[in-house]
Amino acid sequence: MRRRAPARTLALAAMLALVATACTPTGPPEPSPTETTEEQAPTTPEPTEEPLAWGPTPTDVADAIAAAAAMAPEEVAGQVLLARYPGTDPAVAASTLTENHLAGLVLFSENVASVDQVAATGDALQAAQAAAGRDWPAIFAVDNEGGLVQRLGADSGAWTSFPSFMSAGAADDPVVVTAAAQAMALELRASGLNYDFAPDADVTVGPADVTIGMRSASSDPDRAARAVVAATQGFTAGGVVSSVKHFPGHGSLTVDSHQGLPVQGASAEELADRDLVPFAQAIDAGTPTVMMGHIAVEAWDPSLPASLSPEAYRVLREDLGFTGVAITDGLDMGALTQTWDSAQISVMALQAGADLLLGPTDVPAAHAGIVAALADGTLSRDRVDEAAGRVIALMRWQAGIAAAGQPVTTADVGSAAPASLALSAAAITQVAGECGGALVGSSIHVRGGSTADWDAFVAAAEAAGLDVVPLEQPADSEVRLLTGATPSGSADVAIVLDEPWLLTETDAPVRLATYGRTAQALAAVAAVLTGAAPASGSLPVQVSDLPATIC
Repeated sequence: MRRRAPARTLALAAMLALVATACTPTGPPEPSPTETTEEQAPTTPEPTEEPLAWGPTPTDVADAIAAAAAMAPEEVAGQVLLARYPGTDPAVAASTLTENHLAGLVLFSENVASVDQVAATGDALQAAQAAAGRDWPAIFAVDNEGGLVQRLGADSGAWTSFPSFMSAGAADDPVVVTAAAQAMALELRASGLNYDFAPDADVTVGPADVTIGMRSASSDPDRAARAVVAATQGFTAGGVVSSVKHFPGHGSLTVDSHQGLPVQGASAEELADRDLVPFAQAIDAGTPTVMMGHIAVEAWDPSLPASLSPEAYRVLREDLGFTGVAITDGLDMGALTQTWDSAQISVMALQAGADLLLGPTDVPAAHAGIVAALADGTLSRDRVDEAAGRVIALMRWQAGIAAAGQPVTTADVGSAAPASLALSAAAITQVAGECGGALVGSSIHVRGGSTADWDAFVAAAEAAGLDVVPLEQPADSEVRLLTGATPSGSADVAIVLDEPWLLTETDAPVRLATYGRTAQALAAVAAVLTGAAPASGSLPVQVSDLPATIC
């Protein structure tokens, strides 16, 4: 297996003792009866405990496990569960948290009314957590990858939208990717959130990949790994927990695990050389959590999805050396619910080695099932204490990195636009035409895309100094927007807003890919059209026989 050397920074604290001596004007002081002028033997410093790859020390984790062990069964059973909640009322969210002693809640689009309301929900959760006597934050999580999977973006309110994660692969610039992830994390933390189910570590195989697509950084394992490591480091710098997903990799599968159980037929060696590479490098670099996918791996355990398979957790822990929190993908997904109920799924996941169970369909049943399994010995108390202890250690660590990081308030929401623009500017890819200089004349027609796409692109083009004229009037150049809904057509310039394999669906002499349709991505491509900026990115996936870039 290809592995990067561990990218760890060990913070070693040294203490300096200052000894003050009193002097008189007439000479050096006389030694006191207890002092000696003989040379003192040097003292041996106390050994410093080396942190785990993601930050806490083994003692921190042991202390957290001890805290879990002191809980009643009903409480510790809740401390391994993350749940959805209804509506936008912070009080309802807080009561959902406390009802089954949950580790935390997950925010979805239906839980969003405004920035202030989301932040108030976060405050309510932390107040309930403190009232329960816990000295670590409740988890308030969100699925915010960028692109299609973004609960908090411009469509939801004042938050900044980010392009798909394939932009990170196209840019292939760790500094830019880290800055973008940090900026996203700061907006999330300013909104009261502390955990993001990102980045996506799947290695896509291209059009046959029906689920992941542009959520993946690249079809090249090492290029994907660079993006994943950079993003993970950015989330940590922003004070937010990140989660690389979907172990052991969903990018080469043709079944969506939301609907059924995908089966990975690759050999163990093939997995090690492709799908596992981003996970291995992220683990070495200190990712705090790994999300287990609902994927059956024939080489490991063809009868169970990885999220319920002891062998998958063994590979994660023993072969890859992961010491953080293993969280499942949503337990309400079809890959599981077609076969088992919420209680069965939850107990099986914990038995296999999961630490944090995401979104069972029936949370009270899942909680009751764990309590019952503890009572009858189906689940060992040590296993559940270990799982809950890792979650407690995770959130104590998160509180520390947040406190040490940049202070934020709700006024900071929306401040990440420059970082989103920088990521898109570094990702814009040109695969046909002349590189450099203006690609269009001063006036253009615009065709294709949805009404929203057309309006947003026209606004970006006009802001860049282009004159967008009606189709019935003459123009210097014609630009066509290609999307999944409008995938083909001729023009002087074709701009692909969705998956880059649409670049083959046009004969336009100039072809560009943006990997997203955010306002920032459209501003970046407009700058390329006018010649104000180069097309700096390159295709992170193979698209037929097209070059990765001509620039």
